[in-house]
Amino acid sequence: MMRWTKADTTQYLPEKQYIDTVLIPLIPFDPSSDGSMTEQAFRRELTQLFTNFIEKEYHGRIFLAPDYHYLSNTHETEWERLNQWISHFNTQPFQHVFLFTFDSKWRKYEAKLNGKLLWIPGMKEGDIQSKETQSFVREQARQINELIQYDWQL
Repeated sequence: MMRWTKADTTQYLPEKQYIDTVLIPLIPFDPSSDGSMTEQAFRRELTQLFTNFIEKEYHGRIFLAPDYHYLSNTHETEWERLNQWISHFNTQPFQHVFLFTFDSKWRKYEAKLNGKLLWIPGMKEGDIQSKETQSFVREQARQINELIQYDWQL
């Protein structure tokens, strides 16, 4: 997986015909809700762990987009903005667009999205460095890898 960094984009541009997949992390936030800020921050860190794990598997095959941030509970209108964002990635030769999230509310809008939703019921809290969290990430990332590989075969 290549990341949205100067070094990786410099490497990506001459090789882009071989990189047919983009992975877009969907990150909710709500700065007005003290109750959900910690959970959302933890899930953002968990998303980074997942994308790092997948990056090691598919370096040079998947392009990791910058995080897509959105306000919580705005899915009803946000899916259209997300599709506009995806359309900009479609100007590159990406044949596969994956949207990674722990936010189950996206499932309601999955059919409207111009990408494949990779939703995982995630942990709400924990220690990002704990063995339990690391084990959870490894197991779930393996399942995500299977979904990605299946989509590539279609």
